[in-house]
Amino acid sequence: HLVVPFPPGGAVDLTARLMQQRFSISLGQAVVVDNRGGAAGRIGASFVSQAPADGYTMLFTVGSDLSMRQGGPGALNLLRDLTPVATAVASVSAVAVRADLGVGNFKELMDLARRNPGKLSYGTAGIASTHHLTGERLKQLGADMIHVPFKGLGPALAALAAGQIDLNITNVATVLPQARQGRVKIIAVLQPARFEGMPDVPAVNETLSGFDVPVAWYAFFGPPSLPRNIVARWDSEIVKVLEVPEIRQRINDASMALTYTPPDQMPALIRNTAEVYERLLQSTGIKLED
Repeated sequence: HLVVPFPPGGAVDLTARLMQQRFSISLGQAVVVDNRGGAAGRIGASFVSQAPADGYTMLFTVGSDLSMRQGGPGALNLLRDLTPVATAVASVSAVAVRADLGVGNFKELMDLARRNPGKLSYGTAGIASTHHLTGERLKQLGADMIHVPFKGLGPALAALAAGQIDLNITNVATVLPQARQGRVKIIAVLQPARFEGMPDVPAVNETLSGFDVPVAWYAFFGPPSLPRNIVARWDSEIVKVLEVPEIRQRINDASMALTYTPPDQMPALIRNTAEVYERLLQSTGIKLED
């Protein structure tokens, strides 16, 4: 059972199902995607944390979000309550502006925001979302903008396309169809390097020093105390799946980036992600919602 702690149809579920068939072939037995949504991913994660440590129940989730929420209500400690195995992909976050805002790149947006503090508005999927924290980090770096929370990235995009807000902090997968129609413009990706699927769009770091918000990485976890040989086997299977050209292309087509972190580097990734978000939460006063 590959537990996905979100409903069917989302990015995590899509990615799990892309890899599911390859896992089944390689392992020689059926791998079933088990959707257990709720509580921002914590219900499915808690289920896996109580499963037998035999490798037959694994979790695939947004590890960066769980890392951020380790200090929140009902949180799991990812290094105590689960066994980190490896990352596989990352959602590509982006900054998109309304077509008539009059900015052609991210530097021009920052300049406009600095000249007009508190005037520009940005939409996200909600308060204390990673995209909200990204906006607050941009504010700390000089872009004083008004946050407009929505109940999801879709409604935020609709408001942007209608000209009701000035920009979205979102992900490429959500905004790309509207960008192709010319209704909005993607001016930057929020990751250290350019996204392979959009090589002409610069990364924020190219024009803004000090931007350190982690990417949204998706990872595999097992129950606590998962034996090393089982961790190694799953790690090997993940590497094999990520090397399949068809899988790589489909992940790229879904506007996600391949990213692999091996088991021995996972604890450091979790700690670093948690520390960056903790600093942001403390410096902004934002409280995680249950």
